[in-house]
Amino acid sequence: MNLILPIYSIFLLIILNFAFFTKKRVNSDETKSYSVLIILSSFNIIFNTIGISLGYFDGVSDFLYALNHFDLPLYFWWTSVMFLYLLFVYMNTTGRRQTYFKIKKIIIVINILITILTIFLPFEVVITETAGYAIGTCVSVVYLVSGIYLIMSFITAVLLVIKKQFKKIIPLLSLITLGIIAALIQKTVPSLIIIPSVAVLVEFIMYFTIENPDLKVVNELLRNKELVEKGMDDKTRFLFETSQEIKTPTKNILGITKNYDKLDNDIDKKDAVRMIESNANNILFRLNNVLDISSMDANKIKIKNESYNTELFFDNIKSITKNAIGNKKIQLMFNVSGNVPKKINGDNVKFKQILMSVIFNSIENTKSGFINISVDGIVRYDVCRLIIKIEDSGIGMDIDKVNFILDDNRELTIEETEKLNKLDMDLMAAIKSLKLLGGSFNIKSEKNKGSIFTIVLDQKCDINQKTDIMKNVEKYSSDFFGKKRVLIVDDNKEELFQISNILSKYNVDINTTMSGKDCVDRINAREFYNLILIDDELKNNSAFAVLKKLKENKKFKIPVVVMLEKNKEHFKDYYMNDGFNNIILKENLSEDLEKIINKLLW
Repeated sequence: MNLILPIYSIFLLIILNFAFFTKKRVNSDETKSYSVLIILSSFNIIFNTIGISLGYFDGVSDFLYALNHFDLPLYFWWTSVMFLYLLFVYMNTTGRRQTYFKIKKIIIVINILITILTIFLPFEVVITETAGYAIGTCVSVVYLVSGIYLIMSFITAVLLVIKKQFKKIIPLLSLITLGIIAALIQKTVPSLIIIPSVAVLVEFIMYFTIENPDLKVVNELLRNKELVEKGMDDKTRFLFETSQEIKTPTKNILGITKNYDKLDNDIDKKDAVRMIESNANNILFRLNNVLDISSMDANKIKIKNESYNTELFFDNIKSITKNAIGNKKIQLMFNVSGNVPKKINGDNVKFKQILMSVIFNSIENTKSGFINISVDGIVRYDVCRLIIKIEDSGIGMDIDKVNFILDDNRELTIEETEKLNKLDMDLMAAIKSLKLLGGSFNIKSEKNKGSIFTIVLDQKCDINQKTDIMKNVEKYSSDFFGKKRVLIVDDNKEELFQISNILSKYNVDINTTMSGKDCVDRINAREFYNLILIDDELKNNSAFAVLKKLKENKKFKIPVVVMLEKNKEHFKDYYMNDGFNNIILKENLSEDLEKIINKLLW
């Protein structure tokens, strides 16, 4: 009679193993957890079936004792994997994957230690007329640990309900309910082996809550096909637009050369030559841009390092810019600081492409008004930090567009690629190229008011050239050599890690403290920060109290942003009236931080 449940369970497991492992599936933490659950259940059912079967024979107690050494740990291993599965779903929903991986490592270590402990803990194998089973301290510990994991699973399941992950909850609640009932029954009637069968039943239900691996693979293939097709369309459009842009300077060159012999004086001829050179450089830039985009796609881009004259370089940039503006009602201001060394080393071809991509973007998006281009340099030792600012009075961009363009690690969706135009593609390609050169890029823009593009690039220079330049180093060192400094004040280590992780993608120097007092002490010790982020619920000091202490220093002018729980959002006006520069909601941490960084730091 006791063999009926295991036999049915084995039959069900065979179906599950065949359905799951014989098909292609996405290799995610979700599917990994499920596959481990199936494997553990398979061993557990096999061991239990053997134990029940041998209970009908004499002289097998030693064998059953050894068998239980392998079987007993499977119970808490199974419940721990189920808990980790639930935890992964929750952490993935809340964007705290790093925390999940830390907990996962801790759980594995704990399970290994308990597994070793079961070897030394005493238990007995009881053989009845109908079955063989284990009792004793070791068994009690296994039940206790498994029960703890079930309780933790229940808590996580409740959190998932709050996050409206109802689809995942159905089998999991079945596990918790049936598992507790089964554990009580089996504890009361040890000869009735029911827990392994409950686990198999839960896994069967669970199979239908996990996204169908085959369907997901098919959908991904279809999506990739659409992306490839869309990519081909984009490249075709890109090449067409580029060819159209090459036509204009080509016609200009042909027109100038056709009439060159008719020019009477040397001045006109020199102007003609300069115009030919400018248009030729324009064509070369477009062609090199096409080649570099294809090289980046193939990861074959090569960086050159050679000496070039900065005066000639920026004069050429200025000439191309003037030619590109043409008859537009745009006032061009182009200033190269005396701090820039005359000769530096680097990839001047790619650097020119990057600059012209940004400048062309400003020209195309500015109908009238101005374009200001300023070039400055800071020299330390044998390195010159070039700082190029391109400011325009064009149409500008909203914050979403800025973040979209700056995120060069984003995997574009079909909908997003459809929104791209050629200017966006050129600008994003320029940012990638600049990153390859070791530079940084920033955009400060406002819709209908214009944009400021900042390019920072380190280049090798002649050490003998820096004597007249060093006097201006201190003026710019805090802005450009030193990153923007952010101080995070939070007594929760997990939140500190999460905030720091989000901020790490920005070009900022991250500093942390778990004490409001330490924050005040740092400011009083004249430590400088560009921004302070402070949690509202500090243990020893409130955010209000810390801000009050900070403002006792009359020279304190650092923006302070308070981080709140969602339920305190309606107190925003109170915080702002008390002197905070803004608020961040922890539930929208990533989005709010992006807005704050772009608003207060750049």
